[in-house]
Amino acid sequence: MKIALGSAKGLAYLHEDCKPKIIHRDIKSSNILLDENFEAKVADFGLARLYSDNDTHVSTRVMGTFGYLAPEYALTGKLTDKLDVFSYGVVLLELITRRSPIDKSQHYLDDNIIDWARPLLTQALENGDFDTLVDPRLQTEYDSVEMTRMVACASLCVRHFARRRPRMSQIICALEGNLSLDELSEGIRPEHNTTYGSHGSSDYDISYDTTQYKEDLRKFRKMALESLEQHNTSE
Repeated sequence: MKIALGSAKGLAYLHEDCKPKIIHRDIKSSNILLDENFEAKVADFGLARLYSDNDTHVSTRVMGTFGYLAPEYALTGKLTDKLDVFSYGVVLLELITRRSPIDKSQHYLDDNIIDWARPLLTQALENGDFDTLVDPRLQTEYDSVEMTRMVACASLCVRHFARRRPRMSQIICALEGNLSLDELSEGIRPEHNTTYGSHGSSDYDISYDTTQYKEDLRKFRKMALESLEQHNTSE
């Protein structure tokens, strides 16, 4: 929980306190450093970009780490702070499950943790049973209230559609127990959303054809994995 909260606070500072805001673009577990007290620090700003509130979106060359990239950014190059939110959600899944984002040896559906975890997240939140999702080495030795908060936040952060993901400040409040999970979910439904304005509308909209969207994701995964294989066999 300290890792989850510390990294969330770092991202909230970048997105909501810095002027202009900073989008990290490469949030992943190896870029979150820990001291001896497990205090988390967001690190490695080599890919970071400044983002003005006046910008509807910024189109960039797609950079980052496969397995953590938000689908709308991977497919269009359009940059918003919701890219970091998605990547943070993947980190939460790593903390919860102790699984890697991409690992064929773990027999994920489509070889990625998100498609594997998504139905389990929904099931766990509905029935309160986290056994199929949580790192089995914990052997139920965890705080069920805190686990519920982490699972709910992870589920919302890795939503396909950017405008349906929460802000990092909302995630902090939810993890700390200062915002109910119902309020967190209600606060980011598109029909209730007046906060994000154009920031969430620059990528895939709810009306986007879902079948085509999934097909685009499959193509991107195939290209990315082929690229990784070629890189591994080259000098």
